Amino acid sequence: MKEILPLKGIKIIDFTRLLPGPLGTHLLSELGAEVIKIESPNRMDYSRYYQPFIDDASSLFHLLNHSKKQLVIDYETPSGYNQILEEIKHIDVLIEQFRPGVMESFNLSFEKIKAINPNIVYISLTGYGQTGDKKNKAGHDLNFIAESGLLSLNRDKLGKPIIPGFQIADVAGGTYMLVSACTSGLLAQKTQNKPQYIDVSIFNATIPLGAIAHSMLQGGMDYHKFSILSGAMVNYNVYECKDGEWVALAALELKFWNLFCEMVHKPSWKTDKNENLKNGVFDKMELENLFKLKSQKEWVELSKNFDVCLSPVVNVKEINAQYNSHENSVFNSIEINLKVIKTYSKPFKIYSSF
Repeated sequence: MKEILPLKGIKIIDFTRLLPGPLGTHLLSELGAEVIKIESPNRMDYSRYYQPFIDDASSLFHLLNHSKKQLVIDYETPSGYNQILEEIKHIDVLIEQFRPGVMESFNLSFEKIKAINPNIVYISLTGYGQTGDKKNKAGHDLNFIAESGLLSLNRDKLGKPIIPGFQIADVAGGTYMLVSACTSGLLAQKTQNKPQYIDVSIFNATIPLGAIAHSMLQGGMDYHKFSILSGAMVNYNVYECKDGEWVALAALELKFWNLFCEMVHKPSWKTDKNENLKNGVFDKMELENLFKLKSQKEWVELSKNFDVCLSPVVNVKEINAQYNSHENSVFNSIEINLKVIKTYSKPFKIYSSF
């Protein structure tokens, strides 16, 4: 089978900045789309100015935008505005990441654009959507995970919410919903032969990440006291190894747990009831002591021949160098001023048998 680029021939104008939009449009470019990044000299992409720098822009900016044609146009001037309109006549998708009403103030609203390009798919990516009391509220990843209920699910032993070391709402909510919105919008335009307007709210897109907690609440269970995926089970937990490194054991189903018991020669730990593996029912310290008998590398090597869902807890540097990442084309290597950086490859692959 031959891998194909599903968005080859699609042309996108990108008015997004910072992380969610630019990462999404980068992934769309990896799927074959031609992306034109538009910046105004009055409001350049803030991600240009984060450390560390390569040339005159940050490595983050290069990672997110290297695959795009980049234009700096003052579209608030007559000549710049006309240049933008000329570009828009020949595109398939316009993506913007301003607050509601801003594109209208530039005379680049959906109503204006569809009049000159009746096949347009117009996507607005905002924090809280185009309607409602919060539509003009500023927000970042921390705000969205706080207001969506996710941050309340991530607490230390004293009950203090823990800020994740990565962006959940921006990427899982904003970036990937943007990719989905773009592909869905293109399909809708093709089947309906009408211009499409898509309102993407990062806040709204973040809420489904708490699906299990929502289902527990609606089923009458106290999700604060018991969650099988949040450390309440000894068979779904993280453990420190002999060398101070960590492994993640996710032997959630009993078939995996019982096979793990065989792997570590602990037949007495086998069970046919999930309740027996609750932290407190099963003495977690027994597992903590067990894992400290071997190094992380030794545990990974031992588990290779056992289907027990055991993984090393790797850091960002390690995942960049890991063979499996390269094997599956997770990263692309690019060179910026003699410096090689890795950027993300396509989020999925499509194959044709023809």
